[in-house]
Amino acid sequence: MSDTPAARPDPTAERIKEAERRRIAKDLHDELGSHLTALKMALARLGGQLPREDTTLLEQARHADGLIDGALDAMHDIIDDLHPAVLDLGLQAALEWLARSFARDTGVPHRLHVDVPGDELPPVLLDAFQSVSLYRIAREALHNAGRHASARNVDISLRHDGKILTLIIADDGVGLSHDAGTRPQSSGLRGMHERAALAGGTLEVLQGDSGGTQLRLTLPVLSAANLIE
Repeated sequence: MSDTPAARPDPTAERIKEAERRRIAKDLHDELGSHLTALKMALARLGGQLPREDTTLLEQARHADGLIDGALDAMHDIIDDLHPAVLDLGLQAALEWLARSFARDTGVPHRLHVDVPGDELPPVLLDAFQSVSLYRIAREALHNAGRHASARNVDISLRHDGKILTLIIADDGVGLSHDAGTRPQSSGLRGMHERAALAGGTLEVLQGDSGGTQLRLTLPVLSAANLIE
C-alpha cells in the first residue's frame, strides 16, 4: 500500500464545480420543475373529466398524482444537494430557515443571535462558494448536535466585524470523546474542515467548558473590490 498522501482538493477547481452545481440546480428547477408542474395540472384536468362512478380510473389518477408529487419532492432534494435554493434569499435568511427546520425535525430548541451592525448582514458579504460552504457546515453541525450529541439546546451565533465573518454553533450534548477521530461520523468533521479550508477559512471544533461541543467557523469577507461574483 502506498504511503503517498492523498492530493488536496484544488480551491479553484472546487469553485468551478460549485458554480456548475448551481447552474444544474437552476436548470432542474426551471425546466424539469415546470414540466412536472404542468403534468400535474394536466392530470388534474383529466381527473376532473373522469366518471365519478369509475373508481378504478379515479384511483389510478390519484396514484399518478402521488407519483408526480414524489418526483417533485425528489427533484427538490436533488436541487438542495446541488445548491440550496434558500441561499438565494440571503445568508442570514438561510441560516434562520435552517435553524427552524432543525428545531422542527428534532424538537431541540435553538437560539440564533446575529451580531452585526444593524442586526442584519449586508446583502453581499461572501462569494457564492463561501456562502454554500458556511451553510453546509452549519447543516452538518446541527445534524451532529441532534443525532450524535443528544443535545437539548443549541445556540447559533453569527458575528461580522467588517473583515471576518464568524459562525459559532454550541450545543449542550455529550461533547467530544477521545476517540472522536475514529468514529464513523468523524468523516463529517473531516469534511467540514476541508470545506472551510477550501473557502479560505478556518474551523475549530472544541469541547465546551461545561460539556457539549462548540464549532467555530471563520471566513474572510469580500472586499469592496471583489463584490461581483
